[in-house]
Amino acid sequence: MSSTARHATRQRAAHDVLLQMVMRVLNLALGVVVTALLARTLGKDGYGEWSTLFVSLSLVGYTASFGMEKVVVREVAAAPEQEHEWFGAMMALRLMLLVPAVAVSLATVLVLHSSHQMLIAGSILVLGMPFDGIGVVSLVFQLRVNNLVPMLVLTLKSVLWAIVVALVFWRHGDMVELALGLVLTNGIGSIVQTLAALRVLERWPRPSRRRLAGLLKTGVSLGLSGVLIIAYARIDQVIVFTEAGTRAAGLYGAVYNMLDQAHFVPISVLTTLTPIIAASWPADRERMLRAVRLAAELLSVASLGALAFVSVAASPIVRLVFGADFVAGAPALPVLGAAYVFICFGYLNGTLLTVMGLQGRLLRISLLALAVNLAGNLVLVPIDGFMGAAWMTLATEIVVCGASLRVILRTLGLPFPRPGRVGRTVLAAGLLAAGLAGLKGAGAPLAALAAVSCLCYPALLFGVRALELSDVRLLLRRVAPA
Repeated sequence: MSSTARHATRQRAAHDVLLQMVMRVLNLALGVVVTALLARTLGKDGYGEWSTLFVSLSLVGYTASFGMEKVVVREVAAAPEQEHEWFGAMMALRLMLLVPAVAVSLATVLVLHSSHQMLIAGSILVLGMPFDGIGVVSLVFQLRVNNLVPMLVLTLKSVLWAIVVALVFWRHGDMVELALGLVLTNGIGSIVQTLAALRVLERWPRPSRRRLAGLLKTGVSLGLSGVLIIAYARIDQVIVFTEAGTRAAGLYGAVYNMLDQAHFVPISVLTTLTPIIAASWPADRERMLRAVRLAAELLSVASLGALAFVSVAASPIVRLVFGADFVAGAPALPVLGAAYVFICFGYLNGTLLTVMGLQGRLLRISLLALAVNLAGNLVLVPIDGFMGAAWMTLATEIVVCGASLRVILRTLGLPFPRPGRVGRTVLAAGLLAAGLAGLKGAGAPLAALAAVSCLCYPALLFGVRALELSDVRLLLRRVAPA
């Protein structure tokens, strides 16, 4: 079965994005319930420790993959016949990096832990890292622009994790039990997804020295960029934990968790469109630009609508999800919502830089972002606590988005893009925010604000022509088999 990215139509891509969005929204709805139980199980201090564990381990754990998945997607999309060689090289490199990654992760837990439970739970999470490595061949589904199996596996993991959290909450359990349950859940999901991927590949990939050398050569700068991106995106949580204490870290971690969950939008869009962009560059520049334009329009609709909603309903959202004890963290949510808009476009820009072979530029931009974020957080967090961290997140994402867009436009020889549908989406989101603010001022509850958003935002998008009926017809039309 060969890759379909080179020949995927706009309709097929739209259907795949829609599938992911629907499945991820359903998982997100379940995740909201799970997060609420998790916060109530651990409390502010415990949740601060749990969040800090995940931030630090995600940063160190990235070194076990080092961005190689992006390189493999780019190369296989352009040359599908080399698929098994690249997958084999990716798995071999992942195994080589796993041992040092586990060692550094254990050392990180030892340095950061503030309680015996945090130490034990962190050690358990580290020992579960190998399960993440066996699932890398699941890229086979992304390259075929058919992500049904990964979405089903994601749902399986979400349901299992919900069961674990509910049992721990019911038993008045602790962080150690949660860590054990999470490792077991991720392990089951990785094994199921790997078995499904191998059925498509038909045989186990074998490493190729030639591809391994190419992966190392290209992946070093890209991997370092990924480490820096995770660092500047999440170092604020560690700084809040060390400078402002576990309570502030718990409040900030709870609100930031909502930002993390919202990453499903750019992930869904670019999981589908990245292989298409890679397969089109540089031979079919116009097709690549059409895919980029579609991605930008989808990302703007989702991110700007989310910003309009959270800018008005931050406090009731936090109260509903985390409880009254966490409402003090609500002022950070609109700021992080604004950062989310630039994060979405940052995903798109990062994809373009990788596909175009500009990973060296991406590395320099990421280094600049880390310097800006680290310096700003060290100054602002001691002064303004977690709100300083939230503002620095927004400032850093603006710097990254602006710098990467400048490089992309100069490389392609293009002027700054016209607002087009994205500009009209800004107008629709602004009108929605103004209407919601009026309703909130009149005493409307969260349920009413949510209902009005769901009804009025699509109507506004159609009204200002950010969306058209042809888009709906495209989604409703059946996709021809690949």
